[in-house]
Amino acid sequence: MSGTARPTRPRPRPRSIAIAAAVLAFSVYAARMVGFDPSTAWEMWSNPLWGMFWPVPWDWVLDTDNVLAPLVETFQIAILATILGCGLAMPISFAMSRLTSPNRATYVVSRSVMNVVRAVPDLFWAKLLVTAVGIGAFAGTWALSVFSLAIMVKLFSETVDGADPRPLEAARATGSRHLPAVRTGVLPTVLPEYVAYALYVFELNIRASIVLGLVGAGGIGRVVEAQRQFFRFDRVLGVLILVFVVVLVIEQVSVALRKRLV
Repeated sequence: MSGTARPTRPRPRPRSIAIAAAVLAFSVYAARMVGFDPSTAWEMWSNPLWGMFWPVPWDWVLDTDNVLAPLVETFQIAILATILGCGLAMPISFAMSRLTSPNRATYVVSRSVMNVVRAVPDLFWAKLLVTAVGIGAFAGTWALSVFSLAIMVKLFSETVDGADPRPLEAARATGSRHLPAVRTGVLPTVLPEYVAYALYVFELNIRASIVLGLVGAGGIGRVVEAQRQFFRFDRVLGVLILVFVVVLVIEQVSVALRKRLV
């Protein structure tokens, strides 16, 4: 028989126990402060309102004027917002990257502005633009463009920061100016990640455009909100099922394309 000793089970450290106890205590405290009561879960699920979600009127859901046309509008909003947001994100990302920023002032200003933009929720932009330009897809497109810009700049600028600096240094050593050096020394190495991030942002925009529609920013979300106000929860469920299927298909296609690019 082998004389190998059985490994001893690691004992929990007092620090780990203290952290776990602190997290548990804070969770209980937070639940009491917000009035969270697990005993009300049964009351929620036994609410007769759930009976209004079924059966789904598929003839209404699959009607072109009722749902399919607003769903196409949602696609149009998401596509245009992705193009606008991601298009603006590329030069801004290069400006706020330590590797490619032309000077310190550009780096500080661009990073500060984008920190402010990211701090503002997309629903606030939608509400602000709906108030400014009125209800419709125009407000939703611009709100999603800002949302796309904020996410894309965050992701892509970090990718540029992590790029290999040697091609850029070699381009500068040949006497190239700043923009040509960045175009030849950095852009080819980060372009696949840029396209992959753009696909990811488009995927997010499909979901976000539905939420923005709830505040009047156009698309299928406006249909959901209108039917909810009339207590037609059966139609709401049908629209949500259709949206779920569409988003699932888009997500699978996007994941497959990103795997081929990166």
